[in-house]
Amino acid sequence: MPGLDVSPASSTFRDPAGSLQVRADAAYRQVRPPYDLEILSFLGSPLAAKLVAEGRLIASEVLVGGAGDEALVLRHPRVDFPSYPWEWPPAMWLRAAELTLGLCRDLIGEGWILKDATPLNVLFRGAQPIFVDVLSIQRVDLCEPVWQAYGQFVRTFVLPLLANVKLGWPLQAALLRRDGYEPDELYAALPWHVLCSQPALSIITLPRMLSGIGDGAAARITPSFVRDPEISQKIILRNLDSMLRYTRALTPRPAPSAWANYAQTANHYSHEDHASKREFVAHALETAKPQRVLDVGCNRGMYSMIAADSGAAVVAIDTDLESINRLSVELQDSGKNILPLCVDLARPTPAVGWENQENESFLIRCSGRFDMVMMLAVLHHLLIGSQIPLDRIAALCSTLSRFLIVEWVPTTDPMFQQILRGRDSLYADLTESAFRTAFSAHFRLVSEKALANGRSLFHFVKA
Repeated sequence: MPGLDVSPASSTFRDPAGSLQVRADAAYRQVRPPYDLEILSFLGSPLAAKLVAEGRLIASEVLVGGAGDEALVLRHPRVDFPSYPWEWPPAMWLRAAELTLGLCRDLIGEGWILKDATPLNVLFRGAQPIFVDVLSIQRVDLCEPVWQAYGQFVRTFVLPLLANVKLGWPLQAALLRRDGYEPDELYAALPWHVLCSQPALSIITLPRMLSGIGDGAAARITPSFVRDPEISQKIILRNLDSMLRYTRALTPRPAPSAWANYAQTANHYSHEDHASKREFVAHALETAKPQRVLDVGCNRGMYSMIAADSGAAVVAIDTDLESINRLSVELQDSGKNILPLCVDLARPTPAVGWENQENESFLIRCSGRFDMVMMLAVLHHLLIGSQIPLDRIAALCSTLSRFLIVEWVPTTDPMFQQILRGRDSLYADLTESAFRTAFSAHFRLVSEKALANGRSLFHFVKA
């Protein structure tokens, strides 16, 4: 197609079947022969249309039909804000796993299967997962009763969740473990009672024991080809059901958190203060009418909900994993367009992968995406906890959005004092006057409101 640049993007060079280039308007995928005919056959099926209509599979539009040596070109709609597994709370990992296994189950019933199964094939629209890698779908060979992506699903989904629940290893470690964990790594770390119970028994202990019984015996237990497709299908479906049970069993219980119940325990706010703050935020949203909002330090999402109810698509970030996880659970069936992520604005997710180009940094993904940033009861954490100067915070906010809602917390505030830990003299220059000066270099004040507890709310627009 003249004028259409679909040169392979470095972010998807790993798949021999094709590549992907993400632009401002859409994502463009090349599919090389001979894989083009197979994917065209799937995309033309009633199952593909059903999965797209249900919101489980990304839509695909054929721009250039594959013919001979010419690559097939597909166009997919952009997911508004791409996120990565190392930013997800456990509830979103589970949702992505359920989507992957459920999709594979439906595909098998129609003669297809997933050739790979990794969290990186899934993105989220709000709190709802969507499978975006159509090249992971291929024809199933029912002469072989094995799901070839089984091992990858275990390494990239089940073992990280198992390590998180049983060992406390953070899911954020996926940032450096693109291909997940090997069973031997967890075998060496897990206590024996865990190794002898499910799911570790089936996915770690028994495979390790069987790997040492000798080549002759190992050959006898290797799955063989079967002539009855119905039996083969039942074997694969049974394995998928087992994986689903194992994954759901690894959902962590609610954990203690100093911040997950903050809204209920914040005794430095009166009911009147809470009401005034909600009213101020709602009015600022009504005035600015943002389409996309970034809520920094969202906690359990009280103000993200207000923004979503105003019609905005919200990305809600917080450093407290338990708060984000509980918010994710609450959002699951809410219909609200809120994407909850565990991200620290002071240490945002970096770009990673080959040449640091496979997965974009959080700030690059934020570039040009938001109309408004909300920073409520978070500025003092950045100033003291992360030691970021006022002028640098103001400058970053000006690059992220046109509108800003920010809450100023004076040094006399009990929460500010708790973070200061006696270092009052070191931060004596953190006054409201200094705050106004720093932010006025980038923003113009639209409105402000002083709360009875001494805190102040500001609505700014970029100057």
